[in-house]
Amino acid sequence: MKNNEKIIIIEKETEYRPKIYSINGVSGFWKHARYENCWIYNGRLPICNCWVFSLDDWVEIHNVIVHELDDRGKGHGSVMIADIRAAFPDKHIWVNTGECSRGFWKKMSQRGFIDSIENEYWWPCMDTACTTCHPSRATGKRRAMAW
Repeated sequence: MKNNEKIIIIEKETEYRPKIYSINGVSGFWKHARYENCWIYNGRLPICNCWVFSLDDWVEIHNVIVHELDDRGKGHGSVMIADIRAAFPDKHIWVNTGECSRGFWKKMSQRGFIDSIENEYWWPCMDTACTTCHPSRATGKRRAMAW
């Protein structure tokens, strides 16, 4: 695969936010302040956003979130991942996933928005509102820990 990214500055940096970039016609990318080759995709704010690590021939997606519980399950995350595919059409796009979000990523793979899910293991889910991993937490709130 070739790195054919056309990156354009859409808005200049201000006192309150960094430069906003367009990658292959998809705008809303900000360079991450601390990580190399990392973009924060805010093109779907205030509803959802994610991080995108882009190297020579692949892209890894991290920290995907639809912020409000009421907005989840309505296609916002799917549209955002479709945006990532449009921004990086020639790259292999992959994710690691927890068990509670595996169904979403399988749909994204079936729709051609990502190329692969790179893990087959389960890890503890940090989303305390997730009913897949935390079915008995009626309130969704984190339980107090006694140290």
